[in-house]
Amino acid sequence: MNTDSMRFSLLFLFLLPVLFLLSCAPTTTHYAKVNQGLLQQDYDYALKLIEENKENYAERNAALYYLEKGIISHYASNYQESNDSLARAESIMDELYTKSISKQVFSFLISDNTIPYRGEDFENVMVNLFMALNYIGLGLEEDALVEARKVDNKLNIINSRYEEDKKNIYKEDAFIRFLMGVLYETGGELNDSFISYRKAEEIYTNDYSQNYGVSPSSFLIENLLSAAQAMDFQEEISEFQEKYTHVTYMNPAKKKEMAEIYFIHYNGLGPVKVEKSWQVTMPDMYIAKIAYPIFKRQNYQITQSEITLQNVASDSSYQFETALMEDIGSIAMMNLENKINRIKTKAIARATTKYLATKASSKEAEKKGGAMLGFVVQVAGNIVSVATEQADIRHWRLLPAEIGVGRVIVPPGDYEGKIEFVNAGGGVVSSKRVERFTVQAGEKRFLIYLTRI
Repeated sequence: MNTDSMRFSLLFLFLLPVLFLLSCAPTTTHYAKVNQGLLQQDYDYALKLIEENKENYAERNAALYYLEKGIISHYASNYQESNDSLARAESIMDELYTKSISKQVFSFLISDNTIPYRGEDFENVMVNLFMALNYIGLGLEEDALVEARKVDNKLNIINSRYEEDKKNIYKEDAFIRFLMGVLYETGGELNDSFISYRKAEEIYTNDYSQNYGVSPSSFLIENLLSAAQAMDFQEEISEFQEKYTHVTYMNPAKKKEMAEIYFIHYNGLGPVKVEKSWQVTMPDMYIAKIAYPIFKRQNYQITQSEITLQNVASDSSYQFETALMEDIGSIAMMNLENKINRIKTKAIARATTKYLATKASSKEAEKKGGAMLGFVVQVAGNIVSVATEQADIRHWRLLPAEIGVGRVIVPPGDYEGKIEFVNAGGGVVSSKRVERFTVQAGEKRFLIYLTRI
């Protein structure tokens, strides 16, 4: 082989991974239009954009395709379609936890982007949370409980994969425990309901308040005390009344004669994953790039929602507001920060391997084709190394930043009203009419609203 042919062959071999990587890099340009569709509550348009861009997700990003389809269908109240997509995403992600060693090796040599996306730990949990909410929307409380129970089991499995001193901060979910309490109460399983509410209070107090700034809501404590009263747990009633002196609660017998209305408010744009990197110049002028992902918060104006309901028959008015119960943005950021050193360590090892491989190839080329060819190979290898060192910034982009919940206990009957979405200063950013609906005695009704501004 002459020198020119050798140079071409070596350059081709070096550039091939770059061409492969670029050819299968995920495309995200359609998300701006998708978000615009969600902002305008044109869910059909948003879903159509995802489906039209299916080929851009590629096989490696199939889980993301179904996650996005699933969450849009959920926002649109198409609960069965949402569960179909989310179940498919969950199946793909579960499968990928038994991925082949060859793909892991390739990711070590080239980039984490070459691995099929299996979701962040918290995203795996959010699948079951939204499936539980879908089943609630379908009126299938038992199926909702099945999905809710999966969350605890899944978090245990996820954390069992990490070394004892490297467990994730996100190891329990307070909001799903609260939902379980509501669902158990709906089914008359008051002991299980009390246990779930108590566990939710414990997680909010000892975990969420410290890590995410989210404290237990007053209506969680009200529900907890009502359940304790129904079970005649006098010691526990005294314990929580002493702890939450400002909270009063309804007698469980009276509560059965009433209806509970829960407003779930999905608010804000979830954080976006971006690349951060630094470069190290070696003594031979080789530039080593180390890249890693971080979550960056996105701005949104609305912080809370205030609801006014009117009983159509009696003209009685009820006003209440939502409380933050799930800060998905903070969970996402801390979940990633919690394992960022593992990601950086892998990136450094990969950059070192690329450097050593380039040096070895350069020396071999110099032996066979002279100093100039050795230099060309080193430059080409450096270009390939930098180009392929890309942080894996794939994530479930359409999740809300947070979930707020408002709860009111009212007599059975017909209701209508309005919901106002307010900013940090209390100013009304937007409002929406609450269409007339009917609730029965003992019923627990969930109404869902989405804002992304």
